[in-house]
Amino acid sequence: MKILITGTKGLAQQLASVYKEHDVTNVSLVTGHDIHKINEWGHQFLEYDCIFNCAYNGVGQQLVLEYFYQHWKFDSSKSIVTIGSKAVTQPSADITLGNSYWPYCIHKQTLQLMYDNMWHTACCDLKIINPGAFDTAMVAHLDIAKFSLYDLANRIKDITNDSALKRVDLWL
Repeated sequence: MKILITGTKGLAQQLASVYKEHDVTNVSLVTGHDIHKINEWGHQFLEYDCIFNCAYNGVGQQLVLEYFYQHWKFDSSKSIVTIGSKAVTQPSADITLGNSYWPYCIHKQTLQLMYDNMWHTACCDLKIINPGAFDTAMVAHLDIAKFSLYDLANRIKDITNDSALKRVDLWL
C-alpha cells in the first residue's frame, strides 16, 4: 500500500513508523510541500492508496481534505483519514483560554463540518478521528492525561483497518 502523510514530525512521524511495512511518504514544508498549495503538488500522489491528513496549519487541512475528496470520492479503493480534534465538541484542555477566540478550534470545527457534508457521498473510505490531548508542544505545559504518540498512532492504525468506523472521538 502507498501511503501519503501530511507532516513530518510528531504524530505524522509516528504514523510513518507504525506503517513502516508499507511505502510511506511524509510531506511538509520541510520537504517542499506547503499544504496551502496542495493544488500545485497533490497530483503527484493521486496514485497513492491512502492519505493521513495530519499536518495542521490554519486552513491547510481543509484544503487537503477538499483536494483528495474531489479526486477520490468515487474510488472505493482509496482512503482519506483526517485528524481532527477533541476541541470540535469539548472545551479546551487549556482552561486559560476560557471562551476566547481560538483559531485552532474554528479550523478543526470547519474540518469536521466539511467531513460531515462529504461522508454520505463518498465511495472512498473517508474517516475523521478526533483525538484528545497527545504529546505535542501545544499541550506540553498542561498537566492532563495525554496519549503517547506511539499509542495514538497504533489506535489510529486499528481504526483505519476497520471500514465500519467513520468518525471516532478518541480521548482519555
